[in-house]
Amino acid sequence: MNFLNFLAARGAILSRRRWLAAAGLGTLVTACGGGSDDGADALLERLQSQASKLVSQGVVGAATGWTDSTRAQVAVAGLRRLGGTAALERGDLMAIGSNTKAMTACVAASVVDQGLLRWDSTLAQTLPGLAREALPAYQGVTLRQLLDHRAGVMAFNKPEDVAMFLGEVGTDVLTRLQEPAEVEDFFLQWLLRQAPVRGTGADPDFAYSNAGYALAARMLRAATGQDWADLLRQRVAQPLGISLFVGEPLRRGSDQPAGHALEGGQLQPQSLAGAPERAWLEILNPAGAVSLTARDDALWLQWHLHALRGDATPLPRSYLQGLQELARAPANRYALGWITHAMQGAGWLLHTGETGGFQALSLVAMDGSRAAFAHSNIATEDSIALLYESVSVLLA
Repeated sequence: MNFLNFLAARGAILSRRRWLAAAGLGTLVTACGGGSDDGADALLERLQSQASKLVSQGVVGAATGWTDSTRAQVAVAGLRRLGGTAALERGDLMAIGSNTKAMTACVAASVVDQGLLRWDSTLAQTLPGLAREALPAYQGVTLRQLLDHRAGVMAFNKPEDVAMFLGEVGTDVLTRLQEPAEVEDFFLQWLLRQAPVRGTGADPDFAYSNAGYALAARMLRAATGQDWADLLRQRVAQPLGISLFVGEPLRRGSDQPAGHALEGGQLQPQSLAGAPERAWLEILNPAGAVSLTARDDALWLQWHLHALRGDATPLPRSYLQGLQELARAPANRYALGWITHAMQGAGWLLHTGETGGFQALSLVAMDGSRAAFAHSNIATEDSIALLYESVSVLLA
């Protein structure tokens, strides 16, 4: 499979309009907190119902979760792999795709709070060597603009961008360059020589970009001397008490779930990228490479509820300020890895993710009352709508 087809099969990670999502056979579990009272039992039944419904609707394996500020519960259903017999378990990893972006924004906020960068630090100030080779339009692009998709950087969440890249540089570059540092340098230099893109519709300054998050991660490394994955573990996972894995679940082990996507009209397990594609795909890791368990996703969202309620949390101050700004923003506004969303007469933070045959969708109430999510190990246009429906039912 060539690089273009490989990336297309992996589906690249959230498009602003691909939110709409619903609902799940499986074993229901309490992730943390939990209890045996009637209310907890009713919640568990709802989680089980949604996870089972997702599987009955064609999802191979599904995880659903709900949390408020004091308890978090999850359910799992279905199989790790189509045609297999191993059931999805609560300790299994699920890839969350672009829901990684809020975690990257959280890392960035911690660096800002430390005084090593500012939200308005520019490409020219932070990466002068790279900026010298860039078009003038990118010289003043800021860290915050990259994280909010307002830098005009090519998306690299669709095959057309990859086709343009390969058309200009040739496929031989994939095999000639394999060291991560040289791969990243080559790609970012090429990226910053491309004409800026504009969004469409009512907000033309917004142009969703996975590649923009790769540039933001490069700025973070310049400021801290640490790679994105190390920063993620030290500044997000450890302070919040959650476990994260960078990469597809199968890279952790063959007993983990496989992602599934349509090939020739049939749902098929997705293979892992090898050389030479892998080195190039990993450039976009800061945009969508995290895998985690349902329990850990619930804990990640629960910290957001605490923050929105005004409780003390380990989340960086600058990240919390960004969430508070979003709470006052109109619907469909994007910032720091979240989109404002109107549902059930209330305001929510929303994001979806898709990568490697996995999908994820999270919704967090802006009043800090509750949050819910759903994961699937299939990725189709229909399945993202199913996840949205499930999460909506759980939050009703």
